Amino acid sequence: MSVDYNAKLIAELYVTNDARIASHICDEMVSIGDAIFPQQIYAAYKRFKKTSYSHYFVSDLTEFNSNDAAEILKEIARTTERDADLAMMVGYLTDIGYFEPDVVERIFNNFIVEISSEDIDEYSMEEYFDYLKKSGKNPEAIGNLLRICFENDNQDLDARKLALKKLLRLDPKKYVNFYYENYNLIQNKKAENIFVEEISTWKGGIVPTLHSKILEIGSERAKEILREVQTRKIDKKSAEAAKEQSEIKDEYQTADVISDISNLRTRINKTGNADNRFGFPFFLQSEELYQQGKPARDKAAFVGACIVLRSVLGGFSREIAEFEISEQRARELIPDLSDSKGSINKFHLFLLEKDIEVDHDIFGLRNINRIVSKFAHPNEEVTSEFLSLLKQENLHDLYVKDNWSVLHREILLKYKMALEKILEAIGERNS
Repeated sequence: MSVDYNAKLIAELYVTNDARIASHICDEMVSIGDAIFPQQIYAAYKRFKKTSYSHYFVSDLTEFNSNDAAEILKEIARTTERDADLAMMVGYLTDIGYFEPDVVERIFNNFIVEISSEDIDEYSMEEYFDYLKKSGKNPEAIGNLLRICFENDNQDLDARKLALKKLLRLDPKKYVNFYYENYNLIQNKKAENIFVEEISTWKGGIVPTLHSKILEIGSERAKEILREVQTRKIDKKSAEAAKEQSEIKDEYQTADVISDISNLRTRINKTGNADNRFGFPFFLQSEELYQQGKPARDKAAFVGACIVLRSVLGGFSREIAEFEISEQRARELIPDLSDSKGSINKFHLFLLEKDIEVDHDIFGLRNINRIVSKFAHPNEEVTSEFLSLLKQENLHDLYVKDNWSVLHREILLKYKMALEKILEAIGERNS
């Protein structure tokens, strides 16, 4: 906005003798926000401070966040004869921490007048309370006014609710005990419903006894309010308990599969050691396996589980990891073999070389490894071939629905089934 235009506004403000027009000019100054305007608005305020428009100029001054505006408003707070001027700046004085004793007393008296008028609104209630509390005003005096507002059925409902909240914030124990001992002051009045709604979720101290008292002597509506809240709390606790039991069940359902897998790997290793065809265990001992003991709650946890499981699946003993046969022999055993170096492929060739009857997928182990390896790289593109593989293994719907915990368990179950068939194929022996 140009300097010329600002000068034009200032000139118009000085020329007019109409308080209403002057207030409109000051409103425009506020929208522009130039630092020179607070003094101009203050000059207008002094000219029209005896009119019913004075508080509009005060309101405009509170829109400026400057030391100049703050000092002007402090001066007005100390000298104004109009309560409306003071009421307009209560929030501002709170923000700048201006608690001059005479001003505090005048604002307190304004608070009394507002409450006595039975016309105080929620916004004014908030501003007066915050100012007086931060000023260090006697809490007893503030509390008495809040009580008057809260207990008066003619007051605005939202203002009464706020008055009670502020009252209980001043001294929770004191005022809860007060209404417990003097319940008759609110019994069968609108105040009773407001009070019961507020303290219905409270607990500790005398509150349980107060709740019992309400259920014994309270109005029917008060009892209904309290019972509704208590029912919701019971339902919430039941839901939380059910969720906890479900989580425990899920963890058990995954843990039991891990236990079975660990047992099968041990039995296969014992057979490998005891059988003259082999003379060594097939699998490395893996503590990582037990990291699968909790179900994956989300995709990130599932990816982490797949990374670990991929390591477990490829964790064969040194004898298998270093197993070597000629390319020609490998082609004879697996005609469509593209790579004889991978751990799963080496395990497959090892079994076939030992005359163990095993299908092309090693009883599902190969597909499990493909699926786990793909999920361990979540940023790679999901191909149609991979989706077909998931459908083949009846895992596609779980994947599409993001049902990670069940998908995790199903993969573990498939690994367990593969181990069972491997043990059956090699013929279990004990050392």
